[in-house]
Amino acid sequence: MKNVTRLLAILSMAAFSTVSVAAQCIPDTANCKDTGDPGQICPENLPDVVVNVPYDTTITVIPPDTFDNNGILIPISYIILDTVLNLPPGINYQANAEIFYPDSAYCVQIFGTPTEAGDFPLAIYVTPFVDIGTGTPISAGQVIDSTSVIMTVIGPSGFDPFQIQKFKVLPNVPNPFTEITRLGFYTPFDDRVELKVYNILGELMHDEKQGAPPGEHYFQFDGSALIPGTYFYKVTNSNTFFTGKFIKSK
Repeated sequence: MKNVTRLLAILSMAAFSTVSVAAQCIPDTANCKDTGDPGQICPENLPDVVVNVPYDTTITVIPPDTFDNNGILIPISYIILDTVLNLPPGINYQANAEIFYPDSAYCVQIFGTPTEAGDFPLAIYVTPFVDIGTGTPISAGQVIDSTSVIMTVIGPSGFDPFQIQKFKVLPNVPNPFTEITRLGFYTPFDDRVELKVYNILGELMHDEKQGAPPGEHYFQFDGSALIPGTYFYKVTNSNTFFTGKFIKSK
């Protein structure tokens, strides 16, 4: 799961959003177990975004504790969010903090309704502040990354089996929901897929599995017995997993 460059990229997304920073997302420690290991993001794989379908998911982040300066590791005091370019039209980002400190769990909420299909390689800008022994953190210079994060927005018709050659998960619709929501996935091979749903305390609320031949399939999740609130889901196949967020309304 460790990918410090991509982690820095994710952290910077919130700065470019027109939405103000606010503590609205919740770090997903139910699915992200190794939160004591710095330089982590979870999940590594995001559900694809679909044109004209509302999207809302949460990325849990634990900032790295060192900065690589020409092969020399320097302790990071904190990271400031700068900017990001080439966002999918209609998608915004919101973080639960303006400054990220090492070894602490934060989150970035990704949401909106995309209006254009395609692959969007994001140009990322962040500034780590480092401790060089003077007692006052100084800027290590702006870090620019243009390759590590790509958001894929697919057309409104859903999965194209002639173009998608790996396991994919669609966001659940509707979200928020009152009783039942549908979560789609595509598998290019025979597989066994599991859906788990947790509350914000990390308690398992639902677990189901289904065998799936190649093609597009759906979980019909009945959440009528759940109290209103935020729930996290985890969809797992034989070699990877995706996580996202349910909102159960009244």
